[in-house]
Amino acid sequence: MFKRILLVLLPLFSVSISYASTQQAENAHYEFDIAAVFLKPGASNLNYVINNKELPVQSPTWAEQEIKPNYKPGFELGGRYLFPNNGLSVALTWTNLFNNKNASIAADGLTYFLGPDYEIGPGGLVIRNATGNAKFWYNVVNLDLAKDVHFDHNFDVRFFGGLSYGSLQEKVTAVYSGNRTTTYPGPFSMQQVVKSKCNGLGPRVGAKVDYNVSGGFGFWGETALSALISNIKSTTNFTGTSQELLTVYNQAQNYQSITDQRVYQVIPGFEMKLAAKYARTFKNHNKLTISLGWQAAVYVNAISQYLPQSLVSGQGIETGGIFVSTMVNKISNYSVQGPFVKLVYAM
Repeated sequence: MFKRILLVLLPLFSVSISYASTQQAENAHYEFDIAAVFLKPGASNLNYVINNKELPVQSPTWAEQEIKPNYKPGFELGGRYLFPNNGLSVALTWTNLFNNKNASIAADGLTYFLGPDYEIGPGGLVIRNATGNAKFWYNVVNLDLAKDVHFDHNFDVRFFGGLSYGSLQEKVTAVYSGNRTTTYPGPFSMQQVVKSKCNGLGPRVGAKVDYNVSGGFGFWGETALSALISNIKSTTNFTGTSQELLTVYNQAQNYQSITDQRVYQVIPGFEMKLAAKYARTFKNHNKLTISLGWQAAVYVNAISQYLPQSLVSGQGIETGGIFVSTMVNKISNYSVQGPFVKLVYAM
C-alpha cells in the first residue's frame, strides 16, 4: 500500500521541484531597505527608589518606583545581493536605537520617606527627593547568507545563517537628596550611576516566511536565534555632597566607585518580526515593497550591575559617602520591542 502511494506522489513531487527551479531562474539583482522603528527597551533593573510609608508604625508598606521607557524612534538600514539562478543571497543590516527616560518622586516628610534598596530602613528617614534616568543604546549588525525556497506563486521561505554583532548598553542614574537636621545639619545628595555594556559577536540562524495574497498585498514573518560571544563590563559610580564632608574634610564632593572586571560569556538572543506588506512592480521590473509590522528581540543576561546590598550601621548616604557592608550582583535581560515601517526597493 505504501509503495503505491509513493508511486503516485513521486511525479507530483518532481513537478513541484521542477517548478521551484524555474522560479529561481532569474537574473542577479539588488535590494535596498530602510525602516523607521519605534522601540521600547526593557530590563528588570529599572527600580531607582523605594517609597516607604512608615505610618502606621505597626504596618509600614514599600512601593518600588520604576523608570518606564517610552517608544522612541530608531532606524534600520540594509542591503541584499541575490545571485542569479540559484536562490542564494547575501544581506547586511544595521539597527540603531537610543532611548532616554526620566522619573522623579518626592516624599511628604510626614508619613512617607524614600531610599535606595540598601537604605530603606530607619536610616533613610531623611531622604525626601529622588530622581531617576535610564538610557539605552542598541546597535545590532547582521550579515546573513540565505537560500530562498519557492513553494508556489504565493508562498516563499528564506532560510538564512550568518554572523551577528551586538552592542547593548544601559546607564541608570539615581539621585537621592534631603536635609539633615541632627549632627552636621544641612542639605545632602548622593548620585548613583550604574553602567553596563555588552559587546558580542556570534552565529545567527533563522527563517523568513513570505505569503502573498492578491493585488500586491501579503504577510511575512521572521524569526532568528543568535549566540553572541560577549564581554560584559559594569561600573557603579557615586558622587556625594553633605555638610559633614565640608566641616570634617573640607571636601565639596566625594567620588567613589565599584568596578567589575570584564566577564566573557555567551549571550543567547531571540528575535521576531511580523508584518503586513504591499508590493508594487514598475514597468522596468523594479519593485517597491512597503511593510508595517511589529518586532521584538531579547538578549538573555546581557546586563550586569554591582550595587551595595547593605551599608555600615550609622553611615548612611546623608554623610556624603557610601560605606558598603555587603554587595550584590544583579543580572537582567535586555529587550526591545515595538512597531516598524519598512521600505524595500528591488532592482
